[in-house]
Amino acid sequence: MVWIDIAEYGRNDLYSAMQAIMDIRYSIIAMFFLQIYELFAMMEEEVRLIHRASWTSITALYLLCRYYPLVLWFLVIWAYVSDHDAQTCSRVAQAVHASLAPCQILSQAVMLMRAHAFSGRNKKILVLLASCYICLVVVDIWAFCWKVDMPPPILYSILGGTGCFPNYEGEVMALRTGLAAILMDLVSLVVVVMHCVKSRWDQDVSLARYFVSQGLASFAFISIINIVTAITLFRIVQLREQVTLTESELSRRHSILVRNALSSPISDSWVIYGTGR
Repeated sequence: MVWIDIAEYGRNDLYSAMQAIMDIRYSIIAMFFLQIYELFAMMEEEVRLIHRASWTSITALYLLCRYYPLVLWFLVIWAYVSDHDAQTCSRVAQAVHASLAPCQILSQAVMLMRAHAFSGRNKKILVLLASCYICLVVVDIWAFCWKVDMPPPILYSILGGTGCFPNYEGEVMALRTGLAAILMDLVSLVVVVMHCVKSRWDQDVSLARYFVSQGLASFAFISIINIVTAITLFRIVQLREQVTLTESELSRRHSILVRNALSSPISDSWVIYGTGR
């Protein structure tokens, strides 16, 4: 049996970690059932518009965007909702986290192709969209695939096993990824609006207005969610910096100082070693 000094981490920190883990797990399960609901709700229309139509690159991308997350979510549920030890998570966390990158990369590829097609396949527009998309892909690869840090092994011992969650340092990585996706959506939307204004809505007024209104509504909704999330995150960080440290947090920091001092070699010149006589 391994004995862990829970006071070293602090009861408040432990409770916050457990509450955050449960919230994330509920969200993962909710997202899975939402995908199942959407699959059955849109199946008839999907068969009529996609499966019975001629196959193109946009069709292939759509099917990947639709079914890749659904298949991937079984792995996500196993990795994040089930409890694992530190050894298991150290082996699978990198691969599971990297497999999440296509969820964003594929959806933004659909946005690129749709905006490019709507603009009349203008090469200058394609260069602009492709440049933004390449930047997004680079950010996603860096965020999802490059050096995924894990929580310390002692956390798995304290909790008796937990999900293989990555350890985001201050959520900077997630914030940059979300910002890159928002900018990509904004560029695609601006391209469509500028093309509609430039052509004076001559191509197809009803389609153009629907495309722009749908894009504006989606962009506004996603932006509001991201802004609220960012404000909530930074308010929590600021509150943590302003509040007085609890006794458990002070004890934890003192324990770290003592442990580091005892583990470091003695090299001070004023230390006098006595000799036995």
